[in-house]
Amino acid sequence: MSKIINNWHYVSIGLAAVFACIFLMGDWNATQKYLLASSVFLCLHFFEEFGFPGGFPYMGVKVLLGSAETDSSKWNVNNLNAMLSNWMALVLLYLLPLFIPGARFLLIGAVVLSIGEIIMHLLLFNIRLKQFYNPGLITGLFGIGTVVIIYLFTAFDSSMYVWYDYVLGVVYFFASFFFCYRSPMYWSLGRIKGYPLSDRSAYGLEMNKI
Repeated sequence: MSKIINNWHYVSIGLAAVFACIFLMGDWNATQKYLLASSVFLCLHFFEEFGFPGGFPYMGVKVLLGSAETDSSKWNVNNLNAMLSNWMALVLLYLLPLFIPGARFLLIGAVVLSIGEIIMHLLLFNIRLKQFYNPGLITGLFGIGTVVIIYLFTAFDSSMYVWYDYVLGVVYFFASFFFCYRSPMYWSLGRIKGYPLSDRSAYGLEMNKI
């Protein structure tokens, strides 16, 4: 099991392939296509951030947590909490609205995640790091970002929603984000031994500069 967990970003490629097959073989409406395509690219996004070129943990520690610590063993981030938090975000924000289409606020939460990926990888990380590329940029911008823009401009029907759908959707997104990435469970999982980040996962292109 530990071998699978420590290579979860490679397993995510397999998950992306599964979602792609489901997308291609099914007769889906526009919203279902959006959620399935987003699931494909989110799984590939995990690989770009933690597999190749990797380096999202180091960037996240610097930009999101404001820490100058370069020793990955001191980050409270390992493959266990990275896998569970990211896969849980996938379930809560893309798969749940797929299975519960009547809960309109869930779809709003999915859209907020997609737009958030654009903002974070196109603006926040690049501005803070003062560099063009950041781990996750390609799949975040050209994958997840492209899919949500196409969906919003060609298929999203705002007349189906009322104001509290948007409020609940935003609240649901931030609650999901906190549960997946900032909750006591997340930090406690990160302290469990046996699931260390590889240098490639932790530092990516910055590996030889640390």
